[in-house]
Amino acid sequence: MGATLCSASQDLGYLLEEFMVYIISFLTLFSLNLSAATGSPSMTVPAEVKGENLVTAVAQSVTIKEIKEKGTVIVFMSAKCPCSNSHMPVVKKLSEQHNDFQFVVVHSNSDEPIKESSDYFKKANLPFTVIQDDEAKIADQFKAFKTPHAFVISPKGKILYQGGVTDSSNAEASSKNFLAEALNQISENKPVLVAEGRTLGCVILRK
Repeated sequence: MGATLCSASQDLGYLLEEFMVYIISFLTLFSLNLSAATGSPSMTVPAEVKGENLVTAVAQSVTIKEIKEKGTVIVFMSAKCPCSNSHMPVVKKLSEQHNDFQFVVVHSNSDEPIKESSDYFKKANLPFTVIQDDEAKIADQFKAFKTPHAFVISPKGKILYQGGVTDSSNAEASSKNFLAEALNQISENKPVLVAEGRTLGCVILRK
């Protein structure tokens, strides 16, 4: 269960809520992955991600392909998941260290009210765009299942890395920073040695 991976200090109500989220989202993810299991074409990365900017409340689109930066980092994050929250400073620091990449956070959780989520991300003061993903359409495109779930995409639209930001549900307890290592390797024009890392976090609830 995604929620139990975050912290033993979470209250019972949150765990029960996340259990229901897990069941619903697991069924959704199963349907999303069924085509891959039956031999259908792999995921096609969209040319852009768009939605309301959660901080400015203005409609915004972010181009992914054919950009001048070395690539785009998309991280699916939550406004209330402890796993996601523990990784917020990590993602923020990486965006400052790797300003040759374009960073975007996507918020897809249907159980988190817009006002509450907007307040959370305003307080986080991230130096990049936070997109509200209504009906989890972007999450479905990327087959994102938990928060945090990171993707590094080349300007040609190839996924260079996908998975957890670190190897732990709690950033402070991690021993390996998958996302940082991938960005360092890409910046040095080296192949990404770990192209997919295990994603540990809270499941993304779809409607």
